[in-house]
Amino acid sequence: MVLRFSLFDQKVMSQTHVPGQLEAERPVSFEQRLRGPKVEAIGETNAACNKPDTGPASPKRWIGIAMDSEFSLVVISFPDSARRDRIRASLEPLSIPWTFFDARREPRDHLPPYNNMESVRFWGRGLSKSEIGCAASHIDILTELAKSQQEKWLLVIEEDVALDPGFDYRTLVELCKISGIGYLRLYARHLARSRHVTWLGQRELIRFKKAPMGTQAYLISSRKARSFVRAVRTISRPIDWEMDRFWANGLYNYALFPFPCLELASGSSVKKQAEFDTGPSAYDRVVWFIWKSKEALRRFLANMYLRYRDAEVRRTFKERQLEF
Repeated sequence: MVLRFSLFDQKVMSQTHVPGQLEAERPVSFEQRLRGPKVEAIGETNAACNKPDTGPASPKRWIGIAMDSEFSLVVISFPDSARRDRIRASLEPLSIPWTFFDARREPRDHLPPYNNMESVRFWGRGLSKSEIGCAASHIDILTELAKSQQEKWLLVIEEDVALDPGFDYRTLVELCKISGIGYLRLYARHLARSRHVTWLGQRELIRFKKAPMGTQAYLISSRKARSFVRAVRTISRPIDWEMDRFWANGLYNYALFPFPCLELASGSSVKKQAEFDTGPSAYDRVVWFIWKSKEALRRFLANMYLRYRDAEVRRTFKERQLEF
């Protein structure tokens, strides 16, 4: 597939798919062009060019992240990724408005910039271009979600994730509203130390006390997106570690287990070796030790507070049963 970009920019494309709704092309305003380009898919024939990504939705309409619905889904994926066909096929049966978000390769001007000095000092090495782009993609999405004046819910997944077609993902919003949870993990790379909160039928609600890592799939509200965006000033660590700093950004690591999705056994597009590898100095190591000690104390205090929060959630679900 060949991509034809507008002359205003060549950075981003988003395609939104609303099941059961026919979407006509709309004119692109100058303000929208400043935010990103309209991209048209060019196939070998006119029929291929006009082929929708799923259902009756048109691929030519520029609308950014789908925020018309209270609950929608966004898939972070490179435009030329071979995984997109599989994603389209897997999302069609879910009847959820969904969007492709073209993965960033670097932060946009209005987003937090990459700071190599902080990365070396606090992470121990510089980040690779893939790690920077991955962080920029998630931050860009959450920044757009944070702008919503009404409470919206966004399910964010990466392209190497397979969702359970038999799971009702819309009920996750009800779970979060009942419990007051604004951020819910649907996957984790590591089974880090966690705390059982309550049983929800055959699944349990847990809360990770330490970083489980991974940003493959999570549900987040516009309120929690604002909390996260306010806490991020620079890109200086991988995005999963940044989001796992719940004591600093308010994204308490609640998760539904067993996870209703899985990571496919395919190579990650995020390379972790920095192109310009600079090690920390002796001064950096001293600063890191002091900072790490403070982080550990803040995490401990946050976990102590969250024990009371867990008890409130448990009492809530005793009064109102919800099963998954």
